[in-house]
Amino acid sequence: MSARDDILEAADRLFGERGFDATTTREIAAACRVNKALIHYHFANKGTLFGAVLDRYYEHLEAALREALREKGSVRDRLWHALDVYTDFLAANGNFSRLIQREVAGGAHVERIIASMVPIFATGVDMLRQHYPATSKGALSGAQLLISFYGMVVSYFTYSPVLEGLLAEPPLSSRSLQQRKRHLHRMFDLAVDALEAGATRPQRRIRKGARR
Repeated sequence: MSARDDILEAADRLFGERGFDATTTREIAAACRVNKALIHYHFANKGTLFGAVLDRYYEHLEAALREALREKGSVRDRLWHALDVYTDFLAANGNFSRLIQREVAGGAHVERIIASMVPIFATGVDMLRQHYPATSKGALSGAQLLISFYGMVVSYFTYSPVLEGLLAEPPLSSRSLQQRKRHLHRMFDLAVDALEAGATRPQRRIRKGARR
């Protein structure tokens, strides 16, 4: 690896363990055995370095998801695969979940995270609307569906320490992850079945008191 890659790896690990504020460039330099000046040669400051760590994750994630959505097969199969890819990505990149969780809880880089997610989110919404017109609005809108499945995938990893005490075996074991994927597939099938059934029958009226 290049010196720049070494710096990114060390920064990734330390930011994940300690958070952005508690990590110094001096500590990062020591961890990858380079001069602190070399960090500032490649990255203007600690914030720029943190942004590069985030960008690297999102570049890999977006590429993997787009590849899954371009594969042959039905739209249901491709979206199934995208759920698997996202699950596998989070399972293989524990630091990513920790970094995002800390930032969303009050970090200074939330806008960068939003900007990185916008193209991924927009692609998913557009795909759902193209193949399932009912997702253009209503209770099963494309945006709401993606948010729901985003939550179902992400919360499993952000709350994995809690799940350790709730499940019969470690939540990040291979067996547990396969069970989680099967559950996500089933939940997605229920949503798609509802969309396809809704195309052939009138939408049930929502009770007045249920609206917010």
